[in-house]
Amino acid sequence: MDAFSGGAVGGKLAVEAVKFGVRRGWFRRFADNFRKKHRVFVLGSTGVGKTNFLLSLRKEPPPAISHQDRTEFVTSHTLDIGNNLFVFVDTPGQPGHESRRGQAIRSAQRVKTTGVINVVSYGYHEYRRGSEGIVGAGGSVDSTFLTERREAEIAALAEWLPVLGSVHTISWMVTLVTKADLWWDRRDEVLDYYTSGNYARALQSVKELSPSVIEYCSVIHKFYGAGVLPGIFDEGNKAQLRDRMLRALIAAVGRGDHRE
Repeated sequence: MDAFSGGAVGGKLAVEAVKFGVRRGWFRRFADNFRKKHRVFVLGSTGVGKTNFLLSLRKEPPPAISHQDRTEFVTSHTLDIGNNLFVFVDTPGQPGHESRRGQAIRSAQRVKTTGVINVVSYGYHEYRRGSEGIVGAGGSVDSTFLTERREAEIAALAEWLPVLGSVHTISWMVTLVTKADLWWDRRDEVLDYYTSGNYARALQSVKELSPSVIEYCSVIHKFYGAGVLPGIFDEGNKAQLRDRMLRALIAAVGRGDHRE
């Protein structure tokens, strides 16, 4: 084999190696190590839909997560949105996991955090206790349960506001009101509650960041698989809300970069 043919074979092997690396995502992962990462904490009570929200950003539509399947550990999700690399830190929301949440939240003091997405759902929390005593035979949801869970959403703020709820620690905050398919017929009532009601008043110093309130729906799904859907929210509405959230994330990153 002469030098020319040997060089041609070597070049062909190099090309094939590059193609293989591209297919396996090696080069993209290598390049990502040098890209700026926007670290975002995703917080909220158990069963509000934090993990389903993150899945919906990656895959549309995502599968509905069973109320028996709860996030047990702090988990990071890296996503490329609008050519911006986000690292979403998903936290377990259930009682008994305060130490795990606290450790993750305190880590924000050591690693720069861009923003917070606080996930709420107007009290429609699905957790392991099941639907007994919550969803009636006709599919109606107990109003006392919803009120109690909204109070739990406010109580959960006390875990992270003292650490993250300041212009000195984050650049932006979004209140993401999930499960719009369950409350769309009371939209004005829900938005008023989160923009000017008890929840908004509990935000304390983080209000200096002018936090946004954004409606969302990861998957159209009956509450605990049994509650009645209003029937006026459809896939078109869901797609519009998802698009709005993606645009809000990109805009928030721009505001954060400007503040640095």
